[in-house]
Amino acid sequence: MSTDEVRALRGGRGRPALIALGALGALAGGAALYFGLKASADRPSIEQIVEAKAALYARPRAEQLPAWRAHAGGAEPLMRQEALVQLFFLEDKEIVPLATAALTATDRRVRGVAAQVLAALGPPAAEPARAALVKAFGEAEMGDRPQIGWALVVLGEKSLFRELLEVYKGGHFTNIERPGGGRAFDVESVARLASPDQWAALVADPNEGVRSLAAGVLARSGDKKFEPQLLKLVEDPNRNVAREAAAGLGRIGDPSTAATLVKALTRASHEDRAGFLEALRDGAGGAGLALALDAVAPNDPNLAKAQRKQVFDLLHKLADPRAGDALSRYLATSNPAPHWRHEAALCLAEIGDLRAASHLGERLKHAPDQLYDKAKDPEWVRDDSERVVAARMLADLAVLHPASHPELRAHAEAGALAWVHQYPQPHANGLRFLVAAESTRVLPDLRGWANPKDPLPKVGQSGAFPGSYETAPSALRYLGWSKDAPSWGLLEKQLNRKDPKHDISEGGLVGSGLSMLGMALRGLSVGAAQGFAQWGDARAVNPLLKLADDPKQNEGARGEACAALAWVSSDEQRREFVNRARSLSATDAKTKPMRACLLEAFARRPAEGALGPMLEMFTREADFVFRHKLARALGWSGLDSKSEEALLEKINDPELRADAALALVLGGTPDAAARAVALYGRAPREALDELKELYLDSFGYWSDEDLSKGRLYRWVANAEAVARVRVRDVIQDWARLRLESQMNNLEFDNGPHSITRVVLRRRLFDAAKAGDGEQKRSAIATLKFLREQGTLMALRDQPGETGTLARRAYFELMNPKSPGAETVPARASASAVRVAPPGRP
Repeated sequence: MSTDEVRALRGGRGRPALIALGALGALAGGAALYFGLKASADRPSIEQIVEAKAALYARPRAEQLPAWRAHAGGAEPLMRQEALVQLFFLEDKEIVPLATAALTATDRRVRGVAAQVLAALGPPAAEPARAALVKAFGEAEMGDRPQIGWALVVLGEKSLFRELLEVYKGGHFTNIERPGGGRAFDVESVARLASPDQWAALVADPNEGVRSLAAGVLARSGDKKFEPQLLKLVEDPNRNVAREAAAGLGRIGDPSTAATLVKALTRASHEDRAGFLEALRDGAGGAGLALALDAVAPNDPNLAKAQRKQVFDLLHKLADPRAGDALSRYLATSNPAPHWRHEAALCLAEIGDLRAASHLGERLKHAPDQLYDKAKDPEWVRDDSERVVAARMLADLAVLHPASHPELRAHAEAGALAWVHQYPQPHANGLRFLVAAESTRVLPDLRGWANPKDPLPKVGQSGAFPGSYETAPSALRYLGWSKDAPSWGLLEKQLNRKDPKHDISEGGLVGSGLSMLGMALRGLSVGAAQGFAQWGDARAVNPLLKLADDPKQNEGARGEACAALAWVSSDEQRREFVNRARSLSATDAKTKPMRACLLEAFARRPAEGALGPMLEMFTREADFVFRHKLARALGWSGLDSKSEEALLEKINDPELRADAALALVLGGTPDAAARAVALYGRAPREALDELKELYLDSFGYWSDEDLSKGRLYRWVANAEAVARVRVRDVIQDWARLRLESQMNNLEFDNGPHSITRVVLRRRLFDAAKAGDGEQKRSAIATLKFLREQGTLMALRDQPGETGTLARRAYFELMNPKSPGAETVPARASASAVRVAPPGRP
């Protein structure tokens, strides 16, 4: 045991000792003494326990394990409970015997936590504790009986079915939490205590909770032989019982049961209808919801419209891959009105289903006023948003299905070409689809739009901005995506049209009369840089470097050139960018922009072999803006153990700690990320706020390589690891919340090589089904993090490890821990704004 820990628990507040924790010395054999606690007056105070836990969080995993094990068998109840939970999170091999031994503790809270941990481990891991749990259940009181009983439910202890059912009737199981928070109660675990036939015999039980449970069990079976019981339960006066039964009818999906379900939905009140639909969603998924599309008010068009919208809103949010057949049948047999046909096609596209293409392609052919009556459907006539979204979905389908480009062009090329010519400016989504689907028919138009015939605005010119120069940036980007060989020279020409004597930097534009000219030139440079980034050809390196190094260029154009360098350069060139940045002065104002630019190019697309040079630049002498970029570059690269230890040491320096911690939370192992945040317990409270802001601003642009290189998996794993740390006894869930909020930026394409949510969801789904063990686990964990309920529901049906992991992830998603006091600023990151694609909104 360390001297620091002894002082923290026995020698007063122990603050000086904790401040000296920089080296985090080895725990050695003294861990067995853990804190030298006595069972009397030496019992530590709450403050001392908090500080002792903080000291342990800051240690490496290898040093934490023996200390937590010692606490798990110790005399201090609060430390014993925390030790059991931490050993569970650390996946310690000794957790089962330690939790089993804790079932005999004199403190009921310790016994309860031990049972919670064993329940969370579940079978087969917790099987050795079965006999001890049975014995403890027989001796338990209400303070720990529900937790011990729940562990036996999870282990499927059928011999105690009646006793455990009585605990359930008392409402005690539903309040039990998992280690770390979140409801533990799971209908499927209870269902395994008896056969479905036994549960069917309980459908008339006087206890509403038992009837609801029976309905849930029979609903999940999906067995048609229980249709009579479900039909009876759907008429139950208790709403919860009826909703569970409705979900079961939706899962069976038989035409006769579907008719009963539609009838029940049609006559339900507004409040009951919402509950029925949610039960259908959670029980039968997208296929069940599709049944409800015809369950609308027959004699009230406005109410029917609102009710269909209610169902489609749920379908969009759920994005269940299993709904494809049901939605296709709806489109084929219901002959829906144009808007509902469009909505159903969008739902198909959102799950990556190519059957959406023909419907979306047809929708591109029609302006809103050709399909809708302004008096009856004013909300569908006021803008052209349906075609905007249709084109976006078609582009995502083209990215997902490269082998199906000819099919996509057959369905939608003509409609897209007509649409992009219908307005003075073509919409960027239309261009994105055409280029992603490899249309050659759009190339002449792209060349023309990318090279405006109108002259550049003159110095001092004012008035309306030329529309052709609003169109050119998008055209240049998508021309680069097409890799149209004859257009290389055009991209080079538009990259830097600026007269060398003109200064269109933010400072140079003030009072110069160059505002309109500067806007036009900036747009051309940004579009050409993004075009080069999409093309990915090394010939663009030198032109981009030249533009980025021009102090008279617009800052936005220079920034886009730096970002584009990531995609046109080789790994060797990007390593050289780091070396060149290291050679530039950290204090010379003239070299600072290029130093930051080179680092930005590396950070967007890291290459191995640059950790050493980057760490050499991580000094007090570097300005804080550069250090922020450096921290993100380190984080995107991924750290080795040597780099982790070097950065952990830098957290002791108040000047460097925020950036060092940022690099660790982004690029370290989960262990290193958690330790970095734990060390903030020694810093002032406002220091942690700085780290939170830096972390939030690190995201917003998401590239396809963030997924393929595993960075996204690392960020999710690290955010989850940080959320298990306490600083001043407060759970640190800020990284999880901030990463979740910034993932909302995935909805749209936001720059070259960016990935959208539709594409990411489908690729994670495929990885979860077909990836290797580690990739499978990471993909499912990321789907849970993204709250992709429908995808996890579909994966639950998969055999083997995939189904097991998905079932647990789905349960945790649907039963999250209670939110803390942490909030996330309601803003997008600066990077997300900067790389937003040009084009008409």
